[in-house]
Amino acid sequence: MKIRTLIAGVTGVLFSTAALATAPSHYDTRFNITAEVPDSAFITDPQGTPVTEIDLRLIPAGSHYARSTALSADTLGVKPLRLWSNNSGENRVKITLDDGNSANGAPFVLNSSSGSRLEQMNYKVSTIEGAERKEFLRSGADNSYVLTKQQNHAEKEIVFVVESRQAHNTYQPGSYGGVVYANVAVIP
Repeated sequence: MKIRTLIAGVTGVLFSTAALATAPSHYDTRFNITAEVPDSAFITDPQGTPVTEIDLRLIPAGSHYARSTALSADTLGVKPLRLWSNNSGENRVKITLDDGNSANGAPFVLNSSSGSRLEQMNYKVSTIEGAERKEFLRSGADNSYVLTKQQNHAEKEIVFVVESRQAHNTYQPGSYGGVVYANVAVIP
């Protein structure tokens, strides 16, 4: 008998909670809210604060790390970045870059719907750490890095460079856009 009463009570609570969670019939603004909490290795600003989003605008000769004929930009022009691990013993990390959240090995692509047809711009991403350059040419590509051990963490300055694969004057005029995701993971 107690079990039946408990089941009826739990069912009633679940039903009333579900009823309260429905969307109202009228509202002015709906906020879609998500949160991204980085794990033990991530990209930060110089103070160690995680950077979860950064905007880059490619322009002709926009980065001195790229070819002068390319559309390019780098993160140094926006915000200095570091690779960071919360554990000084975990100083080997891997970055995987993925556009479109599919990591399918296809070239990185920006799309434009300006004009009467879809246009595409292939691009590559590179990282600069000191004098060393590492390239990411396709979605799902990864590279490994060794961070400098500090007292309580490990870190390394890094610059991300994005550049078109062709000269800027070979693309159709218009506004191109896309997203690339970076996943930083500790290498065991």
